[in-house]
Amino acid sequence: MELTEIISALEENTSRKFPRLVVEDAIAQQEAITPLLLKALEDAKTNIEEIDDKPSYFLHVYALYLLAQFREPKAYPLVVDFFSIPGEITLDVTGDLVTENLGRILASVYDGDLKPIKQLIENSAVNEYVRGAAVNSLLTLVAQEVISREEVIQYFQELFSTLEKDESYFWTDLVFSSAKLCPSEELMQLLDQAFEEDVVDTYFFGREDVDYYQQKGVEEALTELRKDPHHALIGNAVAEMEWWACFQEQPGKMPKIPAAKPRLTSTMKGLWDSPSGGASKAQKKKKRQAQKQSRKKNRRKKK
Repeated sequence: MELTEIISALEENTSRKFPRLVVEDAIAQQEAITPLLLKALEDAKTNIEEIDDKPSYFLHVYALYLLAQFREPKAYPLVVDFFSIPGEITLDVTGDLVTENLGRILASVYDGDLKPIKQLIENSAVNEYVRGAAVNSLLTLVAQEVISREEVIQYFQELFSTLEKDESYFWTDLVFSSAKLCPSEELMQLLDQAFEEDVVDTYFFGREDVDYYQQKGVEEALTELRKDPHHALIGNAVAEMEWWACFQEQPGKMPKIPAAKPRLTSTMKGLWDSPSGGASKAQKKKKRQAQKQSRKKNRRKKK
């Protein structure tokens, strides 16, 4: 296919069928199509309000996954710039991408400069889930042995010591990511302080979960991180995208995709078994999650 035909075919998702041959053709013409994908990503920020009003538009999503597969460093500042937009609109126009794979995408296009990722993390105006994904990207870079665990541990300590704490779910993400690295003694003290200050949503991650990772030791924690598919780089855009609900011709009949099951902690079990344990905070979180899922569901129906 001609490049213009590929871009045109990827612009909208109206058929509920994944355009495998088109995406494969784009991959085959990586060098030639990369500038067009970069332009699509750049335009997406400029036209984000129009994209939000046109749920079938999909080119920016293909661009994110294809450029990640290509390991295109020129996409790095564009991805950061796009997801730096305040509020929830970037989530609205990308569906589950932020919470599922943004961290992996950032790590895949990383150009060697951590400053842009740190800017995402430290900017309180950025969406809390985007900030959490940026934190997650650092773990992916550690898993891929691009940066060191020690460097990230030190940075996390700085975040806990310098950023103003609030009710953002970002802090739960940060505590979870810190725990997965088997935190140093200094970082452990800061994690304990975060629990004491009640900025961690224990409905999803409790203090005993920190102990669970701490007891693994550094080497086992790093081995587990390297094996975790959630910390793999984007290797195949087709495999990453083709099973999505919006590409199923018969909604409701999803292929059986193996998924990692979260470990049921005593904190979680206690909340589910008891009508009162942690009720107010759990109810607040569940309400926020329900609103988020409702927004995504409505968007997918339109697609």
